[in-house]
Amino acid sequence: MPFRLRLKKSRQYNVVSKSLFVICIELLDSTSIECTLTSESIGRECLDNVCQRLGLQQPEFFGLRYISRQGYPRWVEMERPLKRQLDKHARDMSLYLRVMYYVSGVSLLTDEMTRYHYFLQLKNDVIEGRICCDVDQAVLLASYSMQAEFGNHDPERHTAEYLKDFALFPKHFTDTIQLESMTEAVICHHASLVGLAQGTAEEYYILATQQLDGYGQETFLAKDENGSEVIIGITLTGIAVGYENTQTSSFYRWKEITNVVNHKRYFGIECQVSDDTVQFQFRDVESAKYVWRMCVYQQSAIFSGSGEELEREHGGRNDRRVKRAQSTSCLDLASPSDVNKLR
Repeated sequence: MPFRLRLKKSRQYNVVSKSLFVICIELLDSTSIECTLTSESIGRECLDNVCQRLGLQQPEFFGLRYISRQGYPRWVEMERPLKRQLDKHARDMSLYLRVMYYVSGVSLLTDEMTRYHYFLQLKNDVIEGRICCDVDQAVLLASYSMQAEFGNHDPERHTAEYLKDFALFPKHFTDTIQLESMTEAVICHHASLVGLAQGTAEEYYILATQQLDGYGQETFLAKDENGSEVIIGITLTGIAVGYENTQTSSFYRWKEITNVVNHKRYFGIECQVSDDTVQFQFRDVESAKYVWRMCVYQQSAIFSGSGEELEREHGGRNDRRVKRAQSTSCLDLASPSDVNKLR
């Protein structure tokens, strides 16, 4: 009788040899694929592998995320060994393909597959409540989503009963009667879109979400100089600072920001219009440093000006710029000439 080996279950990645490992990446349509990498493979290699297999011709808009040991989503640094980052910072060895750089308009989304995945990201953002919308906006977005994914309305197929299995609305809409009314409104509006190309419906969805609060925004909790809790949002146009349960907020545009500063648990914003540094305190050193790094990455993308340049920035120069910026006390982010010096 052949003997059996008892192997302990592990949450670690599947090791296929001493130098190779297999890692699972969740895609924007909730399916997953696996990549075989070496222990020295950098994040860029994994992202390129995924994008190539999906046929994404504009990988510069995307990134890979993991969940930190503290339970927060964090972006993989593209030019550093992936395995080392996950071993040190990640809760587990799962990765998630997500849009990292958002755009205004749709002209930069020239690749059909890229636009489709961008649309999927925004749909997820709406459903999870990261993009805020009211009832009418939710109905409009859901109808565009149906046209984009199903094509023309089929009255025999696209019934309220059929749509119960699909996520159409933000999760915070929970009232059953309201959801039934919204679903009927979506069916009617979807029927009115007959003849609209599915790709055009994706564009309409993207353009509609770009007008809503929360679009392209990554948020973090911190405290201001008075110890009050604030929400810091990094967006494609600048840095938003808001206070919970109040209407008080501030917005600092990238073109007005001359420097972003990180020292231990502190993160500061220096602007052209003021000699003072607006300073915030985070719960730990890593969080403050991460927010600072995300600001530098976003600012690099803003200065790029085209998809091709964004790809070059995202393909390695971002990390070199971070290293240089971290060693200087005055990096003029508002001056393209100063940015070019760091390239």
